[in-house]
Amino acid sequence: SSNPTAGGAATGTGLGPTVVGSGAIVGVVKAYLSRVGAGPLPTEIGFVEGQTPAGGGDPDRGGLAEHIREAGGEYGTVTGRPRRIAWLDMPMLRHAARASGFTGLAINHVDTLAGIDEIQVGHAYDLDGETVTTMPATTERWSECEPRYRTFDGWSDADWDAVADEGYDALPANARTYIEYVGDELGVPISAIGVGPDREQTIVLDDPF
Repeated sequence: SSNPTAGGAATGTGLGPTVVGSGAIVGVVKAYLSRVGAGPLPTEIGFVEGQTPAGGGDPDRGGLAEHIREAGGEYGTVTGRPRRIAWLDMPMLRHAARASGFTGLAINHVDTLAGIDEIQVGHAYDLDGETVTTMPATTERWSECEPRYRTFDGWSDADWDAVADEGYDALPANARTYIEYVGDELGVPISAIGVGPDREQTIVLDDPF
């Protein structure tokens, strides 16, 4: 599989990390998580047969997972099999930010979460009776982590084309609160926000290029 870090992108393209973007490294993340295949996913919603490990996920919330999966088109590109769905995982995102040296963040699929009453975020983990805020060093230890959540009020659906045209202030207030929490936790500015699948449905706040 590919290396999704900033260093991996440089290696894969054959370009040095200082060649593109004048030193800017913008992390790209969805407003929730998805994964195909087995393995740890501490904030998983629902359960996918043959993928979610035994004892993992939250089978009682399968309907919510299916709603997000359908809204976000979360199916394998080649196989078409359903992706596992999870709330945003801040320990994972903090690890990614540290490993790649994010100078900004782009958050996509904000529109996908519209219409959900409450949005949860895995703010930290419980591991061996302690609170940890970043991923452990091994997959085995990661699989032992239990998420500690923060809960945010959800936001209503909107005319996302109009929101993209009008800019950040046109986003639903609760969506802005959610986005600002993520940026504040990482200590980086929000560079862009995706509110739909088209390029034009992107709110650009800070273009590093």
